[in-house]
Amino acid sequence: MELKIKTFPSDFIANGDKRSISAEIYGNRFHADQTLYEYLIEFLLIFVSADDDPVNPKDKLRFHSPEATGNLSYTVEPRMGLKRFIFFDKNKKNDVIKIDRDAYSELIKALKGKIDDSDDERKSSIIESLQDLLHGYAVILKKRTWCAQAMLPLCPELIFCEAMPKKKERTKLIWDECKEGNEHEKNKIDSCFDFSKRNFLARGGELYYLHLLQGMQGHNDKRERLEALLQEQLVTNGSKMSQIANFVQDTWEECMGYSKHPTEKIHISFIPETAYKDIATDSVNELINFMSCNMHPVNKIELLSKGVMIQVLRMLSVATTNYLGLERECWIMDIGNINTSVIKKVAANNFAKIQGTFTTAIGQNIVVSDYDERLKYIVKARKDSFDIFKSKGKELQCIIPTSGPYERFSLPEDCLRFLVLALIAPQKKMTLDMFLEELYKKYRIVIGPVQYKKCNNEDMDITLANSFNKNVLAFQEFLKSTGFLKELSDATSIVINPYKEGVE
Repeated sequence: MELKIKTFPSDFIANGDKRSISAEIYGNRFHADQTLYEYLIEFLLIFVSADDDPVNPKDKLRFHSPEATGNLSYTVEPRMGLKRFIFFDKNKKNDVIKIDRDAYSELIKALKGKIDDSDDERKSSIIESLQDLLHGYAVILKKRTWCAQAMLPLCPELIFCEAMPKKKERTKLIWDECKEGNEHEKNKIDSCFDFSKRNFLARGGELYYLHLLQGMQGHNDKRERLEALLQEQLVTNGSKMSQIANFVQDTWEECMGYSKHPTEKIHISFIPETAYKDIATDSVNELINFMSCNMHPVNKIELLSKGVMIQVLRMLSVATTNYLGLERECWIMDIGNINTSVIKKVAANNFAKIQGTFTTAIGQNIVVSDYDERLKYIVKARKDSFDIFKSKGKELQCIIPTSGPYERFSLPEDCLRFLVLALIAPQKKMTLDMFLEELYKKYRIVIGPVQYKKCNNEDMDITLANSFNKNVLAFQEFLKSTGFLKELSDATSIVINPYKEGVE
């Protein structure tokens, strides 16, 4: 099916792949079932993986060339032995397949054989401690089967690709036949999964990756800087976790007699060329600022997951107005929920307007004439666009309330922390007025009267002006309570990024 738009990467060939209904607005694709952490996990999975198969280690922990054209891909190492070690025995779903129980038992036996000078009980205790350590960083469990669960991406080895069991085929596998068979038969224990179903790693992180890649065009220095920062976070700071993960996986592969690491090639889709182009460099610069901050690696990666989601929400909002040829929408923030009668209503009306913009864009994108068919497409497209925008915003708590009327934007502490550290470089500062303007310039966030007037291009009555001034005061107190504000005088306040440059 031929695309009607210019894409990034350019010269992308659809190859008959099934695309989302709203692909020509947002790219292929954002999907409602993808969790907040999975946007970051999928983005980093592409970054840490080799570009092609066979795997060249020099291609790992690098971005694709921003100037690349055509269809891109990356090659993952599923590491099912390690994944089974972390999740299998703690899996609460009653869908255990015998081959996996046998494989798990064999891995535990092989690991015990690697531990010297200990009795069996002591060996079991050591192995259980390793499992508890790794499982303590699990972030996606829910009601998923063991192979669909995920870890906080603390090192390259713990960034797992999607894996869904081919149940009918796996139930037919017999351990002795596989273990004693040829390489192909052995590989079935770990290869008889679907690695590219896109049920959970559903391309949202992939679109974010392409968005950053587009922002690096013509900026090789920024690409190299971001690569170095991510390498330091994942490789240097994650070295101890890498050692544990490699010990488990290497033991499993040695036990099975694999001659090479199992791999899977995954194809990358596209984003519309103009959907996010005008904010792409901003996203790169913000990520560089944030990753340059010297903070605890675990805290940093947890905050990064929320920061990536904030940037994705901006992507969705900007792509919608770009598609319609409109000015960017503002996000009016109700800070501290103190102006219940004024700011609350203004912010709620603003949010309803944004919802209407999404609806208009989706409606214009769908050309089906049959009413029932058109309605079905609209519901689906809305689910994978505005509903993501709203549900993830509520998960971040930057859209409130969780349920009920007067839905509007707010600013929780984690979102504020990311925005300060992303918009202000380490050890740098700016006045409060400058920071309010930077929030407006980069995110169209409106907190004070100056930005509201810019957004609406209209004069305000005194009641509305006073309410926005109170909103700024509440924001100022919020910044102060989180350690990002210094008051130099009654008239001058400075917003600071207190972190030193670098990572521990």
